[in-house]
Amino acid sequence: MIDQKNSYFWQIIEEFNKLMKSAIQGPNCTDSAICKGECCSIKIDIPKVLAKEYIKRGYAEKSDFTRSNIFSFQLRFNEDSGKCFLFNKDLNGCSVHKSGIKPPQCWIYPTDFSNPSKNEISCKKLSGWEIIDYQRAKKAENLLKQYVFLCQVEAKKEAKGISQRLGNLVDGISNKKIELLQEKLRNIAPRNLGGFIDRWDHLDLLSAEGLSLQMKKFCVKHNSKCHYLVDDFINCDMICNEIAFKLVEFLQSNLYTYIKMEGPDVEGHYPLYKLLNYKIFNS
Repeated sequence: MIDQKNSYFWQIIEEFNKLMKSAIQGPNCTDSAICKGECCSIKIDIPKVLAKEYIKRGYAEKSDFTRSNIFSFQLRFNEDSGKCFLFNKDLNGCSVHKSGIKPPQCWIYPTDFSNPSKNEISCKKLSGWEIIDYQRAKKAENLLKQYVFLCQVEAKKEAKGISQRLGNLVDGISNKKIELLQEKLRNIAPRNLGGFIDRWDHLDLLSAEGLSLQMKKFCVKHNSKCHYLVDDFINCDMICNEIAFKLVEFLQSNLYTYIKMEGPDVEGHYPLYKLLNYKIFNS
């Protein structure tokens, strides 16, 4: 059963699915000889309430979603196949197409909501798409505006939840989330830390591309007596306890302010070079 706390949201998305399903028609996309799922090769953002429903129904896991700067989450994109993770090779299409809760944005391509010039509508591979009920398509367009508004409201609330995902440091006492993050920090070489990733319910480490000297700046400021800092930083094999604690403290004090000022990252990535160089951290 769908979460009743968000009944208005579900009313919108289910009605949108019904309207668009009956308002457009086109080629048989499930025939692999006709279509190769080109329209699934785009990155789609969805709200958390929809992501939770995909998990509940077995379509997805928490790891299939990354934080976004548009709505709460972005669907995981399979870089190897070049398609959204919901693309099902056996179906030759979207796993949630017939579920009644398909992401609204995925219904729009290639028809949009109108065709005033009466031109032939084509997708990347095929032509022959048409809008067969403009009245239903118009209703769907109005519903999409409401959907976007609800998603944006939710996304703002989710951005504020960064402190909970990081964990609370009260009077110098950490909780389990902070302790796990500190443990991860103590098991990575400072040269390999590129930043942090905002996951579903916790923060994780972002690996550096190649070798990074960003942590050297932080170490110089907070542990200047470390013998690795003079000329042997690259050979330091793990972040020390003192720096792990200071890093988490730094995030606790500044990450939400950064997000509030700059906005969430498109994939929930917060590289050190942005965090450490941001003006409010150096004021």
